[in-house]
Amino acid sequence: MINIVSHYLRMNFLWSKTNPELKKMTVVVFCLTVLISIIMISNNNLVFSQSLAKRPTLHGIRIQTPITGEKISIGINNLSISGRSVDNESSNCQVSVIVNDIKPYQKASASGLNGADDYSRWKFTLSPDYTELKNGTNKITAKLECKDDLDALMFNTIKITGIHVHGSEQDKLSINTIEYTSGAVNNESVEEQNIDKKEFNQTQQFVNHTISYDQNSALPQSNLTTSTIDSTLNAQNTYTDKKMVLAPSIRYLVILIPNEGHESTNQPKKQLPLINQPYVPQNTIIDKSTSIIWLNADVGHRHKISLNDSNSEKIFESGIFRYNAASKPLRLNETGSYQYWESNVSKEVPDFVMRGVITVTSQDEGNATTASQNKEDIVGAYMVPAKLLDKYRSEFEDKGFTIDSTFTYKDLRGGQKGTGLEQTLIVRKTHNIPLKKVIGDLEELTPTLPYN
Repeated sequence: MINIVSHYLRMNFLWSKTNPELKKMTVVVFCLTVLISIIMISNNNLVFSQSLAKRPTLHGIRIQTPITGEKISIGINNLSISGRSVDNESSNCQVSVIVNDIKPYQKASASGLNGADDYSRWKFTLSPDYTELKNGTNKITAKLECKDDLDALMFNTIKITGIHVHGSEQDKLSINTIEYTSGAVNNESVEEQNIDKKEFNQTQQFVNHTISYDQNSALPQSNLTTSTIDSTLNAQNTYTDKKMVLAPSIRYLVILIPNEGHESTNQPKKQLPLINQPYVPQNTIIDKSTSIIWLNADVGHRHKISLNDSNSEKIFESGIFRYNAASKPLRLNETGSYQYWESNVSKEVPDFVMRGVITVTSQDEGNATTASQNKEDIVGAYMVPAKLLDKYRSEFEDKGFTIDSTFTYKDLRGGQKGTGLEQTLIVRKTHNIPLKKVIGDLEELTPTLPYN
């Protein structure tokens, strides 16, 4: 541009001496040339800046479990690491993992719905053959490698904390049971959960007790006594009656918070929940020696359980627990009716409250002795797309679960992408398997569901 102006000034001086008319014409041509040049430069800069704005960097790979900052025992074997990536049917990618920069990278397994090459979901099991967690900070990096160029970040790194856990405390890590009894609370658990230290003064004897529910709970009334109750684990009953009755031989009940459990039925169809209850089972009847655990399978949502006694006084709060995590086990050592709930869960329906009821009974002494000898069962419900039932049945059984029963139903929302119109409710249990392993297996399976 500077050269053009300089050349013009020299030529203009010579031409002005010989031809005034020519001078006028050159001035006009020069001005037009300068104007066009300025417009072209401005447009080029605009196009360049727009091209940069249209190229956001995608996160090509994410580690979903464990999460940054999570505390994990360094003695744990076969730690499960899982996540997602941008891989799809048209791309050709692989995922590998490295822990604490110990080379080489270790190949992860594809767990997407489209077969062994679908790394849209992936998992990796950290075994001692490769390396083990160390005390303190541990770095985990996942890498995505694709044959086709992708405009995406190909690495994701998290840091977790390895801690020492000694002896029998190993199985108790992250699953300390919170106990409530008349006038007494497990102090250690109170510190961990920051629970309100209000005394629990429930003293009623649960004899021929009739349970009453408010209109919002949408649960039927029932009459119960302290005589031995028959276990009802049938999946169809759990769906239809919103109820599960457990024998005293059950040590733990894992209550499912299903995907979209936070949605109210009082809204458009596309926002409805997938099942007819915010907790599965919503109404449970247990022996006072059985502990309750809530598993959060509500994708992208955190939950916090509050529990009231029969006098509608809050006696327990779980603290917030994230998606694909379980609450601490809770054991209620006094018979009676307890309502648990969560409010402020729906933006569309602010008045919607998630509600469930736990009824605690006391079995006859003669039967209680027999039950205690076999008290290693862990029971719970799980929800999967019906078209994937065979896949998940196989995965449950491979991990030592027994499928007690199943029931297939049309979900209330009418299907989501990748799930179909029908869901299957699974009632499953384990025997003589540590709670920590059961919860770990469930947390490994949950992210593989197409709800994510």
